[in-house]
Amino acid sequence: MSQETSLSEKILLLRRMEIFEGLAVAELAAVASVCREDKAESGQNIITEGDAGESMYLIIKGKVVVSQEGEDGCAMELASLGEGDYVGEMALFDDAPRSATVVADGPVKLLVLYKREFDETVREYPQVALQMCKELSRRLRKLHEKIHAIPVCDLPPSFIASVKEKDVAPAPTEG
Repeated sequence: MSQETSLSEKILLLRRMEIFEGLAVAELAAVASVCREDKAESGQNIITEGDAGESMYLIIKGKVVVSQEGEDGCAMELASLGEGDYVGEMALFDDAPRSATVVADGPVKLLVLYKREFDETVREYPQVALQMCKELSRRLRKLHEKIHAIPVCDLPPSFIASVKEKDVAPAPTEG
């Protein structure tokens, strides 16, 4: 996993990723040229929930596990991702803390896209950001479908009560 990836290889890798699907070669080349290579060993945190984020990781070899800590302190596995997948993309668009932890499940080879370079690339190639937003929107819709498929009657009453408490807002006053 120590061999350096050439620019043309990076372009081919990006072309196969859904988040960059449909971009022109010039746009892919612009992204590929600012991506840095990185690697992680088995068990190594790539992203830690709660940390500040400044980069997105594109998985070019290996697998990662994405988990999130619940209010009870227990971690829940959200996804197992591999070649062609990506994590940390929200950090390119906002300054919120990382929302999940990503751990290498064996040796992993990554391309890293940093926010600063992403911003510079998007100024010249706005289609890159538009394509990424389309993919993120698709992911969000898929998540909504999963949520709506959960039978509400099967949820414990304590969960439903806690959601109602959080969603209740004071009524607006006229004045």
